[in-house]
Amino acid sequence: MALEYFDPPNIDKSILRKAGINETILVPIKPSSGALPQNCLNNVNTYIDRFGGEVQLGWIFSIMGNVALKLTAHAVVKTKEQKFICITPNLNRKDNVRFCPDNGVSSLIVNNFLPQKLIPLISSKVLDEYLALEREMNDLRLSNLRLVSQKQVQEIQLKAQLLYPSILHLAMGNTSQKDYCFCGSYKKRCKCCK
Repeated sequence: MALEYFDPPNIDKSILRKAGINETILVPIKPSSGALPQNCLNNVNTYIDRFGGEVQLGWIFSIMGNVALKLTAHAVVKTKEQKFICITPNLNRKDNVRFCPDNGVSSLIVNNFLPQKLIPLISSKVLDEYLALEREMNDLRLSNLRLVSQKQVQEIQLKAQLLYPSILHLAMGNTSQKDYCFCGSYKKRCKCCK
């Protein structure tokens, strides 16, 4: 049984409030020719050079096991008509992406890498430790002016693997039968992992 971040069809407003988010919008995904996955800022800049518009930075959301929320900085196109479109292909999101515009993201970009934020949804020491390891990996990615040694990555991954059974147990205990399943299947738990 795997536990991964997933993009649920709906995110409860109380969860978003924990991240300081009051409102989100659904932005249609219309992949642009030549756009690459996980390369949204470059994709948007290339699109704007060809067709006009502006870069709009903000956050997209995913949940891990109903115990943690991940905000990933994302760039979309703001058209001349003041509409938003996401031109970056995404395997997990087909028709639209839940997006919160935030111009403050630009000050968080390091070496052209977009940041992430991790927010615990429950109070748990082991979850805090696990998320600290994820933040450490993210910091390595952002500060990649120097080469990151394989040893550094493996040490972090090993620590995370040791915590993983406890995180899975937390996810199982914090997912009701009516919630989207903690495994990320996009099914309700009552029709998935029992």
